[in-house]
Amino acid sequence: MNRKLFVFGLLIAMSFFSHGQSVSHSDFVVQPYLQQVTDDSFRVLWETSLPGKGAVQFGVAEFNVLKPKLDQLFQDETSGTFHKIIVDGLKVDGHYFYQALTIGENGDTLKGPVTPIHIPDYTQMPVSFTVVSDTQGNPTVWGKIAELMQRERPSFVIHAGDLVQYGPHKDDWTDEFFKPAAELFRFYPLYPAIGNHEMNHDWFYQYFDLPSPEWFYTLKKGNVLFVFVDTNKDILPGSEQYKKLEKILASSKDLWKIMVHHHPVYTSSENSYGNTWFQKQAHGDPNEMHLKRLYETYGVNLVLFGHVHSYERTWPIANEKVDQENGVTYLNLGGGGGRLDKAGANKTWYAARTRSCHHFLNVSIADNTLYASTIDTAGVTFDSCTIDRKNAGRPNAPYMGNSKQYFIGSTTAFIQNESQHGTIYYSMNGKDYKKGKGNELKIPVNATSEISAYIENTGQKSRIATKNFEKLEILPSVKNTEAGVKATYYEGNWIALPDFDKIEPVKTFNLDSVSLQNIQPRVQDHFAVRFTGNFSVPETDVYRFLLESFDGSKLFIDGQEVISNDGIHYEISKENFVALEKGLHSFEIQYFDFLRRETLNIWTGTEPEKMKWFNEFIVRK
Repeated sequence: MNRKLFVFGLLIAMSFFSHGQSVSHSDFVVQPYLQQVTDDSFRVLWETSLPGKGAVQFGVAEFNVLKPKLDQLFQDETSGTFHKIIVDGLKVDGHYFYQALTIGENGDTLKGPVTPIHIPDYTQMPVSFTVVSDTQGNPTVWGKIAELMQRERPSFVIHAGDLVQYGPHKDDWTDEFFKPAAELFRFYPLYPAIGNHEMNHDWFYQYFDLPSPEWFYTLKKGNVLFVFVDTNKDILPGSEQYKKLEKILASSKDLWKIMVHHHPVYTSSENSYGNTWFQKQAHGDPNEMHLKRLYETYGVNLVLFGHVHSYERTWPIANEKVDQENGVTYLNLGGGGGRLDKAGANKTWYAARTRSCHHFLNVSIADNTLYASTIDTAGVTFDSCTIDRKNAGRPNAPYMGNSKQYFIGSTTAFIQNESQHGTIYYSMNGKDYKKGKGNELKIPVNATSEISAYIENTGQKSRIATKNFEKLEILPSVKNTEAGVKATYYEGNWIALPDFDKIEPVKTFNLDSVSLQNIQPRVQDHFAVRFTGNFSVPETDVYRFLLESFDGSKLFIDGQEVISNDGIHYEISKENFVALEKGLHSFEIQYFDFLRRETLNIWTGTEPEKMKWFNEFIVRK
């Protein structure tokens, strides 16, 4: 806990340390920067080269004075090099000053600059912010963008990931990310999404103080809800992250909903998801493209992302077409400093504007209108748009996320009206809609079915939420008790999985797990492996299987193909659900590597939050 003192207590605090020692001079490794500015508090973080006790001098701005009156002190209890101080007791529309201090163990005091801070009152002013992504590896460009952002005087800054080039390198954080933006971050808090280059490293969690669990969080600013998710983690429809996101969007009563994540749902890049000079490409990241349906169902207005190092603004999109009334606008903002990509030669149907340049976005949201302009490193606005929030009184679509969609025997479909206003109408398998009673409906489901529902309130209908329910046949357990994993290894230049029954293996390995690392010796690229063995499940139930690979892979259970993740591609995850009888089952996992980083991972479990490594279920020798 921080202790609030009057500034004269600073002298007493200094006496905690010995003055007789000769210690090197401490300096800032990371200059003081803001985090989590709320209606009544803010946080100041910084890092020093030597340990000490952190403190923040603080005062209320006054009229007719010649210098700020810093008459309050918020202080750390313990000494260290990383400092985080929470300043609280503030008021909306309050004007204040703060100054970070580090009281060294030798008695010296390191002082940061005196900085003004204003607590925005979004009932009287627009929600204004800037956005950037992919600043990695280019502190010169990032520094220029940070300078231009500061000119816009945003209330806060959003980053859509890939802050640094290599997450485990501390210098990437201190010298290449924080240092060029020191002046920006002392005035305006940063809210980042995590990108692939951060590699989920501890430095991300060390340097940022965000709502838990920090890789997934929400942010409310006035009538705007921001949701930050981690698209490096499992976010397929059966995942825990997807279900949390679905619940948040379904429950939101905010006028504006804005998503922030690193990877694109839509992109016109010439070679990010298939090289357009010799093949057809996917319109977005295969791990994220399914999110568009969720965004459309729950009325997301804007999606901010990066990863592709260029600029793109889509038209408003719904149901795979331009829809000015109901569509979601996607903004690729990957021009923060990384080596630039460009759009394909042929314009895609969804692209409103593309450009290959370093840039950032400046946004203001006033009531029902969003104003956005995109600015390059010369300070020139090269694109702008206005989004009007239509049908502001339209009810939110009902929530159906608590339903178990894959089942044995029977299940129950839950349809919930999160707003508690209006009436639920539902349809089963395309039949006429029926009027429900109450704010939660429980619909028995005994066969594979599709259920759709909407809410009507004061003459306005919500968008339609749809869930598919699939009844599964139980795969019986097998009697084979052979233990261990047999891995046959092949070499060849394939662009898809070969027919393993028609080629001869180079070598056979007897292993206790499914692991590419244990296939040694082998060539670096252009090889394939077929793993076979048995695994055991503790209960008869529906199991979710998640297969991730770079390049292609397939999963077979008891001789049936469960997941096909074939072809040349980077890390792509696919899921499927299988009903298994308690006991032993056989598996076969096929994999091939074309070029670059070979990856093969598989998980299983009965609940999204209980997924485990598949190797934990394997029958070992």
